[in-house]
Amino acid sequence: MTTTEIATALVDKLNQGDFFGAYELFDQDRVTHLEPKSPVEAFRQITGVDAIKAKDEAMGEGIAEASLPQIGTPIVKPAAIALPYKMELKLKDGSELVLDEIIVYQVENGKVISEQFFY
Repeated sequence: MTTTEIATALVDKLNQGDFFGAYELFDQDRVTHLEPKSPVEAFRQITGVDAIKAKDEAMGEGIAEASLPQIGTPIVKPAAIALPYKMELKLKDGSELVLDEIIVYQVENGKVISEQFFY
């Protein structure tokens, strides 16, 4: 897939709330998830789709309700995608959280090899 095709597929899947489906676009073993400001130290750098899915499941345990994400227009370059992303969460502890971030994906050989979250 081209980087543009990957960007289109990511937007489509995320708009549908198909987060796990988006991982089909990733290099399953090599992809790195980078979230340096995560309050959970173990989530700051993760390698491999299975580990990213486990992180998502762990995070999901604390969520009571989530809106569908609002995905902005991606900025696409030959080997990178910048994607505005916003989502509102109600947590099981009663608090609310708004994710308002930019996700930058690095693409190589038709697969996402890294995702980094800026917020």
